[in-house]
Amino acid sequence: MSKHQIVTKQVLLDTSKMFILNLPHFIKYLFSWKILPILGFFSLIYLLFPISVLAYIFLNLIVLMMVYKFAFDVLADTARGNMTPNVRQNYLVTNAIAIKVAFIALIIEGSLMLLDKNGFDAQIKYYFVAFMAFVTPAIYMCLALTNSLFIALNPIKLFHVIKITHLSYFLFVGFWLSTISLHELLINPFIFERLPVFLNGVVSSFIEYAFLILNFQIMGYIVFQKRHEFDLPSLGFETIVNDSVVIEKIVVNPIYQRINMLLSDDQADLALAMISELQKEGDHSSELQELYKKAMERKLYTPTNMDVATKVHRWLLNNEISRAFKMVISHLDDGKDFVEESPDDINWLIKYAMQSNKTIYIPILLKDFHIKYPYHADIVPNYFILAKLLYENRDTRDKSKDMLKNLIEKYPLDAHMSEIKSWYKGVKLMSEKIT
Repeated sequence: MSKHQIVTKQVLLDTSKMFILNLPHFIKYLFSWKILPILGFFSLIYLLFPISVLAYIFLNLIVLMMVYKFAFDVLADTARGNMTPNVRQNYLVTNAIAIKVAFIALIIEGSLMLLDKNGFDAQIKYYFVAFMAFVTPAIYMCLALTNSLFIALNPIKLFHVIKITHLSYFLFVGFWLSTISLHELLINPFIFERLPVFLNGVVSSFIEYAFLILNFQIMGYIVFQKRHEFDLPSLGFETIVNDSVVIEKIVVNPIYQRINMLLSDDQADLALAMISELQKEGDHSSELQELYKKAMERKLYTPTNMDVATKVHRWLLNNEISRAFKMVISHLDDGKDFVEESPDDINWLIKYAMQSNKTIYIPILLKDFHIKYPYHADIVPNYFILAKLLYENRDTRDKSKDMLKNLIEKYPLDAHMSEIKSWYKGVKLMSEKIT
């Protein structure tokens, strides 16, 4: 790795805060380029449905097992203090974890069938479902840390987990049930109504898995917050005393950022010069190669009038008049016409042309201005400037006189008319003396 390739900085996450206050971190974690491709891969299994229903069911079961294995890895890894998206497989979470989750689901379904068979009314079943929904996060926490169904289903252990996490646990259960309800009652109906067949299943699966990983990460975060009560060191976890956990983020080299800024400002030559200097110093990183490719494409690209007009307008608004004017004359010198985005842009460009003694471009800039903008307030002052320029050249003095006469006849009420009339009288007087 060269000295110019990357730099790193450290960001602290305050884990003493309630999980809901660090929700932006969990969402960034979820949609990082470490997690996002995994979720995308899992959700694409739905595309196999039209090929074979049996194949879809079989592969869907396998994918669900993989999703839950990954989710428990996230829980355990977060519980040990790793808040980055670099998920490490945890020795406590074996491949059999998904089977244990399925076994828990079967116990719940079997209990409901038993209640129904023994004639218990709907209210009792409702209380049972509500109770299981409440204790399921505690079951998952115990299962992730011990890999033991016996411990995960032990009422004393579950009560201990709920007791030490108290307010965070109650808040999380509400959040967890809200994500399930949001997906089932709002997102799914909308997706399956609006999106094409099969694509709707992919999107629905992606959101379902994303919510699952999000909730498991939050469970791991809550365990980490109460790591001293859970006695995680006895499980082989590293002892972390500080609540401010370091998150390592890779950021772009400042020199690379500068090159990107130059490219966005259409300064490809300067960007290429910087890239060449870095390469001479031994930087041959893939990122610099991509910047070189981008710079060459930008250098060889011929912008359309719309591209030029948009950039010129933006630069004029930012008071970068010299830069805007240089781009316009470069465009014109290449033999292309310039059509401005706003009539006010012409006024700025004409004023700068006068200041920088580039008056040769004023007639081109003013071409058909009065036709394009027949009611614009700058028609008379702009053409008055042009008339004075034409008068400076002996060969175009007649054009100057005709232009002044035309302005007087067509715009008699303009605020500049008294000055124009004075100029016209002077021009006529001079021409009479010469003749």
